[in-house]
Amino acid sequence: MSLNPYNPYNISTRDPAEYQAALGVHRFEKLQRQIRYLWQNEDYFRPRFIAAGVSAPEDIRSLDDFRRLPAFMDKVSHRQSQEDSLARYNHPFGLHLTAALDKVVHLAGTSGTTGQPTFYAFTKRDLEISHQTLGRLFAAAGIVPGETTFHAFGLSLWLAGITYVQALEAYGARPVALGAEAGVPKILRYIEFTRPTTLFATPSMVNQLIDRAPGEIGKPVGALGIRRILCAGEPGAGLPAFRQRVREHFGAEIFDMMGGAWHNALTSCASHDYHGMHYLTDDSCFRYDLIDPVTKEPLLLTDGAVGEALHTALDYEAAPAFRYATGDIIKIHVGECPGCGVFGTRMEIVGRVDDMLAIKGVKVYPAAIQNVVLQFQPEISGELRIRLDAPPPRVEGQLRLVIEASPETPESAWPNLANRIENRIRELLTFRPAVSILPYGSLPRSGQKTKLIEIAPQTPA
Repeated sequence: MSLNPYNPYNISTRDPAEYQAALGVHRFEKLQRQIRYLWQNEDYFRPRFIAAGVSAPEDIRSLDDFRRLPAFMDKVSHRQSQEDSLARYNHPFGLHLTAALDKVVHLAGTSGTTGQPTFYAFTKRDLEISHQTLGRLFAAAGIVPGETTFHAFGLSLWLAGITYVQALEAYGARPVALGAEAGVPKILRYIEFTRPTTLFATPSMVNQLIDRAPGEIGKPVGALGIRRILCAGEPGAGLPAFRQRVREHFGAEIFDMMGGAWHNALTSCASHDYHGMHYLTDDSCFRYDLIDPVTKEPLLLTDGAVGEALHTALDYEAAPAFRYATGDIIKIHVGECPGCGVFGTRMEIVGRVDDMLAIKGVKVYPAAIQNVVLQFQPEISGELRIRLDAPPPRVEGQLRLVIEASPETPESAWPNLANRIENRIRELLTFRPAVSILPYGSLPRSGQKTKLIEIAPQTPA
């Protein structure tokens, strides 16, 4: 029997609660082996087990025992672990490295926006499993071996960079790995020349290609033959306005995807409406272990549950995630997908713990604001920024929102447009922002991640 990535253990029940319970049994079988493996690491993992009251791996007798453990790592402690291993062992891969250094054959990392990258280390086996799990993602999106794909994510150490290109090659696809660094004009020319059928890019890059194709190559993006677009790296691919824009201009299917870190992979289906991303790796990664963002207590993994996600690799050698606080606020759906009919678990990224805004008692995430604003395309370009006087979450006074008009919207229409956007946000999100409309081209573009929040420089006291 071939493996079903949506239901890798072929669990027969169609009851959401029973399905998650059955998955939990399989998860714990793998977790018992992984916990024994991590216990051998005396620099990082064993001290954290002991601090949590675990004196031996056998003390963790059930999935519930595991889920009651505190978070063992987050981005801050991850980076500190790297600094400590650099000082102690002369390598930056962390005290939580659980494989011999000479077994680490591949590295990926974050963009390092704080000034220090966060590394993901892979042994040969880790990399092979990553290629297999990402292959599930490619197949679910309809990519077939032998197909030409175009890679317009950044080609740095990012997971969506070199790691994805290697996974595409292992899958049998033919990636044109130009990368976002090449810039929009060159990307458009190379797409026109190489004739790929699939494009990998951030939503920001996709919007730039739509806007600039007529001027750069003398034709619209719809003439390039792209049949599907896989997006990741920032919010947007699940938003109705963006999806409609892609269909109108590219004539392509749009997929929201995520994956690569510690053997997880997700993608939305090809349905017209967005129903979250199908989780494809329940056999290798526990990606939606939800806890209350405030109390940190585990939440029931039921259909519609929303919480902060802890990430645990179930079968990983190099430097595995184990109760890793990702900072993602996730909503899960368990059951049959309304779009494609597949039964399993789907995920939506609601926001980030550190991006949540508290506005006069209302908690809201930037992606929710973006979702409302993009309903006003084509009157706006789609570029917007949330401008704060201090870091979130608390917003003093009225939230300021700057939104770029489209080239076709005359300046005389801006006041009415701003008022309508304010009223719509008030109606849907229960707070009223102060909206300013800017001329087209006022906000900087990026083919990589676009940060929606801008914080004003602090004046020294």
